[in-house]
Amino acid sequence: MFKYLAALSVVFLYFFNLGLNQVWQPNEAFYADAAKNMLKTGDLLTPVYNGEIRLNKPPMTYWTTALSFYIFGINEFALRFFQALAGLGTGLVTYLFARRLIGEMAAFVSFLALTLSFQFIANARYTSPEVLLSFFFALSLYLWYLSYERKSILLFFLALNASVLGVLTKGPVGFILPAGIIFIYLLITDWRELLKPKYYLGTLYVVLASGWWFLYQFLTNREIFVEIFLKENVRRIYALQRDPVYFYALDINVSFLPYSFIFYIALVWAVYSRRRDLLFPLVWFSTVFIVFTIVKMKIPVYIMPAFPAMAIITAALLTAGDWRKILIPSSVFLSILAMIATILGAFLLKFSLPALILCLLIPAVFLLKRLFHLAPAAAGFSLLLYLSSVLLPEVEKHRPYRDIGEFVRSIDPEGKIPTYEIGAFHHNLPFYADRVIIRNAKPGDISGKAIVLVREGVMECGALREWKVYRGSESRFFRFLTDIKKGRNFYDLKLCIFQNGS
Repeated sequence: MFKYLAALSVVFLYFFNLGLNQVWQPNEAFYADAAKNMLKTGDLLTPVYNGEIRLNKPPMTYWTTALSFYIFGINEFALRFFQALAGLGTGLVTYLFARRLIGEMAAFVSFLALTLSFQFIANARYTSPEVLLSFFFALSLYLWYLSYERKSILLFFLALNASVLGVLTKGPVGFILPAGIIFIYLLITDWRELLKPKYYLGTLYVVLASGWWFLYQFLTNREIFVEIFLKENVRRIYALQRDPVYFYALDINVSFLPYSFIFYIALVWAVYSRRRDLLFPLVWFSTVFIVFTIVKMKIPVYIMPAFPAMAIITAALLTAGDWRKILIPSSVFLSILAMIATILGAFLLKFSLPALILCLLIPAVFLLKRLFHLAPAAAGFSLLLYLSSVLLPEVEKHRPYRDIGEFVRSIDPEGKIPTYEIGAFHHNLPFYADRVIIRNAKPGDISGKAIVLVREGVMECGALREWKVYRGSESRFFRFLTDIKKGRNFYDLKLCIFQNGS
């Protein structure tokens, strides 16, 4: 009964206030506006954001978003619905995989460790390709593992199709990495399996079943497509940005909270104990971690496809009863750390005594009951609950983008008047204003009648409305919270009507 209540609590957390926040910028805005344009134009093959072709990622995220818009209407809940569903789906696959490998209790803990890891749930409540890729990635590996155990061609074919969807989500990595994990695992355990023709025919099938979209874009938008494809899939490996080789080793301590460094303890334990049932998740994690450590450009979300394997390895240790002298203080420390973060969030931005008491009481009960393997999950859940119920609603008071868009539409409902933003560009305004926003323009570029959104200090105009908008990056969320509290890094954005350039 407890497991079902815990699972339902996670489901609640994923969907609670899911549509509250306006479109985050910049990345979420690309998918919101392009998916809306797909519905308006009927062109489902070529994403268009703010009037410009956007081929940085394949179309799957746009398709799922457009489908959700079609079902639920064009709103923020619909924007994120399939993301949250994919996040929970990845948790379910992780649970099933862990149950097959190491048992029911470990499966339950792995579900919690994955779905409540801070970076994972943040991305599951935010539209981008990362969680969809993680879902198809994990699904393809799980289906392959079942097909290998049961000698099932049907399951093997389903695994291939999961990889096809992974490629259509984020490019070749959606197949190359799962295939690499399977190759290494079989090389270690059963190299003769690699001689079977089905693997090579399967590779050809994935190339054909997913490659049609890439071929279509090559034929219709060749110059743009080739430039972006090379940038996104090749140049990121050796150019664009050079981050420290230890980037992910440090980042996991934050992104995989509330179990973070317990994972490292579990990793050492799994290798030391030579648990054969953990070999596949060890190969899974190691392959993803090493590949993206070698890649020069490093972004925290890149190793999210390894999170299910990390959750399984962590859960195996937490339910094994080994190394308790290390695990108990580690679990207590991580739980208290999350509780302190909840308190800081309350005093930093918005204090709600009933919510704070509830969110501190939940992990305290787990600690008092000596449920040390679950206490970090309870503390992480409580922190995320306070964030979504108290802090995020407060943040929305400082994000006027929907209001700006509605005001622009009230002036020009049909979108016939050119609309400019000068001195800045807010990526979510094309979605809310329901039109192309002309960017990178100078005051002298304006001619005829125009709606102009202009940053204070850039040019003088008779403002019809003014809004306070944030000048920093919302993706640096904790700095954003601090700036809201201190009322800094905001400026006035004015809306003016120009007629004949004046």
